[in-house]
Amino acid sequence: MKGKSISEKLSLISAGISAVTLISFCIYGLVYNYMDIAVTLSFAFSIVCGVGYVILKKKLSEVLNLLQVIGMAWGMGLFFLNSYPVWADRLNGIDMYGSRGTLLPVITIIVLCLGAEVVGIISCFTRKEKA
Repeated sequence: MKGKSISEKLSLISAGISAVTLISFCIYGLVYNYMDIAVTLSFAFSIVCGVGYVILKKKLSEVLNLLQVIGMAWGMGLFFLNSYPVWADRLNGIDMYGSRGTLLPVITIIVLCLGAEVVGIISCFTRKEKA
């Protein structure tokens, strides 16, 4: 981490939060028999872009932290969309949609997504070159 710019450090932190999110989602998927390959790939894409932003020194790598945020937002949107049975059943106290899971892990995963996105967005607005 020494010798890295603020932008690169924030991108790595965002990639770390994305990795925790991916692991949490995989555990959630295994426990509640819900695995979505598109969400998994979106979170993995976010991690790869965050690390790639730091490792690659090409001009094209300047957009990788932005792609990191887009990948995480896409995955969060898919996850939220696919978790509507949990929201509907748990918030209304019914068992109409046959939801798998509870609200705590769903909210935790969404909060982790938002955290990774916010840190990634801050990384987008800072300089990659060390001042």
